[in-house]
Amino acid sequence: MLIFKRTLRVIIFIICFVLIFSGVSNILERKSLEGAWNMTLKVGGFYNEPVDSLDVMFFGSSHMYCSIDPRMLEEQTGLKSYVFATQQQPLWISYHYLKEALKTQSPETVVLEVHMVVQEEDYADEGTLHSAVNPIKLSRNKVEMVYAAVPHGERRNYILDIFKYHDRWEELTRDDYTLEHFEALDPLRGFVQLETVTVIESRDELEAVVDVSEPLDKSMEYLEKFVELSREEGFELILIKAPSNATVDEKKLYNAVEAFALDEGITFEDFNMHFDQLGLDLATDFYDRRHLNVNGVAKFVPYFGAFLMEEMSE
Repeated sequence: MLIFKRTLRVIIFIICFVLIFSGVSNILERKSLEGAWNMTLKVGGFYNEPVDSLDVMFFGSSHMYCSIDPRMLEEQTGLKSYVFATQQQPLWISYHYLKEALKTQSPETVVLEVHMVVQEEDYADEGTLHSAVNPIKLSRNKVEMVYAAVPHGERRNYILDIFKYHDRWEELTRDDYTLEHFEALDPLRGFVQLETVTVIESRDELEAVVDVSEPLDKSMEYLEKFVELSREEGFELILIKAPSNATVDEKKLYNAVEAFALDEGITFEDFNMHFDQLGLDLATDFYDRRHLNVNGVAKFVPYFGAFLMEEMSE
């Protein structure tokens, strides 16, 4: 009995310690709450969506969150969706974002944007990691995500941000203390709405590119994990490449994804190959060379919506 009481006290102490440190970490971590790139709100807002209310969920990097406006898609198809993505997000983080989403949502279809097969290293840069990891609630899944994404020796800075931001007290604002973003919905449901127009002078010709370059082993491992999870959970997995003026070298990597999808019996569509059908204009439809602006999104979403409905009806 004495051993049991001591063990119970230790467990209670550890739980209290983690809860306190987690709360302080939430206050101290750097946040992005303003402007188009308010990613703290966009990721945090997902948690406030009603349980089992989403038909479709989108995952990936900025190529995903700049390409799909869930409001526009819902008007066209009746499907409610959310873009659960952060910038330059490696596929292994996207995988854990999907696992996080499945805690509260049961989407019929999951769409993964695969631009990040261009990732060349097993670990992304610190800014990319913090923007993806910080807004996720502390859980076993978050710890597993950190172990997959962060080098040994740095992981504690991502599991409990207090170790990273302990000297940030003088910078704190009202938003840091009120934590209102933990209770708010993102009206754009993860979409990043970009108004700026950049004139793109030219794009690579991709039609004749048939060579294949092999992505990082780790990227292919996590594509396999996506497929396995789709079969376990019963949702349809669709892989896409959003319009992004891809280079020839990138197209060779996307060709590897196409071959993978064919082997697995799942859909992959590279919308860089649909510029004419989409009617995309290099002079008006891009925020920068890589991302659609609102003009481009207004052309892409209706086309994608028709594609999605056809895929979901099969």
